[in-house]
Amino acid sequence: MIVLAYLLVPILVVAVAASITWIRNRQPTSLQSGVDSFRREMDALSPEAAPAHRRRTDPQGPNSSAGSASPTDSSRRPPPSDPR
Repeated sequence: MIVLAYLLVPILVVAVAASITWIRNRQPTSLQSGVDSFRREMDALSPEAAPAHRRRTDPQGPNSSAGSASPTDSSRRPPPSDPR
């Protein structure tokens, strides 16, 4: 009889865990959830849904004074000459 307890306890634990996982991850079936899902898909496909983190283009060009980098910025200096 104790052998059955060793088998039934893990089976019950797995069954409870599987039931909880299934309940938490099931898809909603209401009419409103279907409409919301369709709306999310249409919004994702629309041309106005462009990502907000796209690279910004500078309308004045790369040499404009509006940028934060100055001409004396270390990234624009030529490499130091070798003093040999």
